[in-house]
Amino acid sequence: MSYAAIDALWQWMSGDTDAQAPLLQVARRRFLTFTAVLTIASGVVWIALTSGTAAASRPFVALAPLAFVPFPYLALRTSIKLDVIAHAFLITFFVVITLIAGSLGGDVSTTSFFLMLLPLLATLLFGIRTGLIWMVIVALTYAGLHMVRDLLPPSTDHTRTIAGEEWVGVGEVGFWNGCVMSFLAVAVGLAVANFRAVVAQSSSLLVTAANRTRDALEARAVAEEVSLSKSEFIANVSEELRSPLNTIIGYSELLIESAQDRGDDGAATDNKHVLEAAQRLQTLIDNILRLAAIDADRLRVIVDECDLKGLVRDAVIAFAPMAEANGTRILVDDQVEPGLWLTDGHKLDMCVRNLLSNATRFTSKGAITISVSRRDVDRRCWLRLQVKDTGAGLEAGRLERVFDAFHGSGDDEGLGLGLTVTHRLARLLGGELSAASEAEGGACFTLDIPADFRPDSPASSRQTA
Repeated sequence: MSYAAIDALWQWMSGDTDAQAPLLQVARRRFLTFTAVLTIASGVVWIALTSGTAAASRPFVALAPLAFVPFPYLALRTSIKLDVIAHAFLITFFVVITLIAGSLGGDVSTTSFFLMLLPLLATLLFGIRTGLIWMVIVALTYAGLHMVRDLLPPSTDHTRTIAGEEWVGVGEVGFWNGCVMSFLAVAVGLAVANFRAVVAQSSSLLVTAANRTRDALEARAVAEEVSLSKSEFIANVSEELRSPLNTIIGYSELLIESAQDRGDDGAATDNKHVLEAAQRLQTLIDNILRLAAIDADRLRVIVDECDLKGLVRDAVIAFAPMAEANGTRILVDDQVEPGLWLTDGHKLDMCVRNLLSNATRFTSKGAITISVSRRDVDRRCWLRLQVKDTGAGLEAGRLERVFDAFHGSGDDEGLGLGLTVTHRLARLLGGELSAASEAEGGACFTLDIPADFRPDSPASSRQTA
């Protein structure tokens, strides 16, 4: 019979007990079941081989196999902890064999030899430490049986039946004990073979898992290489678009000035539309290049002193015309005293301008508030910059994907790269960008980044004033 057939038989016998159990736990459960069944069979065979004469003079010997009857069912079909069942089996085995050996002459009885199986069984079920403990227990038991041998039934050369009509030589009992022990030795060999099969199956599973892990790593490396190639391709194409775009912007500005000098308002307005479209395209290309640089890990953080007040002021001035055209006011709520922040000012400026650009596009006849505050978290200084608008706000489904590339924050002509770039820049700076929809309407984007702050000295403040 193949191991697969034996395994199928065990699964049928155990039902759902082994369905989600670890492989080693399954092997221990099967070994315990096999040993319990074999112990019952060995006891019955021993009684049968001695023609029942030894059991007739010692009635409890005939009942000994019954002590092991519950264990196969307990091991296979119940949810009782396996360690408890295994310890109970070892203790039962020890008590039964010790009592039988004591009734048949103590340490000189060949039945006591079965105690030698206990350390082996304990080692297979629990490990070497438990096996050593049982080895000590068995050694002490042999010593105890030897010391109390005079108190035990007479150690004669023969065992008499109750009727006194039949005699069974102790040598004959020893012969049958030897036969049964040989049978048990074969059984232990089969149990070890079961463990070897389990180890082989475990090794096969480990090899399969290692191969799948290697395949997954190779697939990931290929995917990363493809993604890097895509980013480089986009960056190269975008770079090629910059030169003609800068030419368009430059000529548009010249045409606007020329039209204004001539007093041709219509031509000036038309050229302004061309300039605005070119500037939007330039912003899009810049965001694509930044996103590609972040994906390719080519963007580095350069920490330096940053004048955040001046940075916010310049951003507000840059977006004021667009906001005024939409009937929107830009307000600044700076709660930090004058000073310098130690961070990458260039990347922080990109974050502020992207957030302000997003708020300006989605706010009409409302207000945009830029709030700056300082927080101390776990003895570390954090900069918090919030851009809150009174625009359309963000729906719940859109809020979850607002930082995903090419999804954006609304159904507009933009591709949503500004928020994606800002989100990744925030993480590059060691911080985080979060979005929330205001209850009264509008959206609020919160930028938190770690940055040390150096307040201006009183002298420099007076000079500035």
